[in-house]
Amino acid sequence: MEWKINRGSKGCIMCDKKFSDDEEYYSALFDENNAFTRKDFCIACWDKDKQEHLFSFWKTKVPKKDKPVQRFISTEVLLDMFIRLEGSSEIHQRNLRYVLALYLIRKKLFKVRSFHKQNEEEYIILYYPKEDREFNVFNPDLKEEEIESITSEMSQLLNYPYLEQTSDVK
Repeated sequence: MEWKINRGSKGCIMCDKKFSDDEEYYSALFDENNAFTRKDFCIACWDKDKQEHLFSFWKTKVPKKDKPVQRFISTEVLLDMFIRLEGSSEIHQRNLRYVLALYLIRKKLFKVRSFHKQNEEEYIILYYPKEDREFNVFNPDLKEEEIESITSEMSQLLNYPYLEQTSDVK
């Protein structure tokens, strides 16, 4: 993958204010030149309507130093990313959408309905019961190492260090 991976910052990208323990702020992914970059904003500087190339965002907070790191990822953030990637023809984004689909199936948000081929390409038909909606997901036939690589990069991008370990969590 050709993503610019950067961890969550310690301060606002706009005003350079440092985030303090337990402070809420916005993290956002931007699609710039076919690469996702993460930028963090304090509450005062955040205005989603003025953000060019905004792909997805979420509200988070700085953990307290004596508190353990949050060990889960918001399925709403992943679902939002999955939906926004619908229709993308860019191979890296199609691969990411496939990996997101696998994760959302595992978390029981999606159910596998069927498989079909179209123009020599395989698609998975997923059902999203909450919205009574179906999705077609291109199956890029990734090798296990490729899926692990995308998952690792995604966890770095979202700054969720435990994403790649979720297979151990029930």
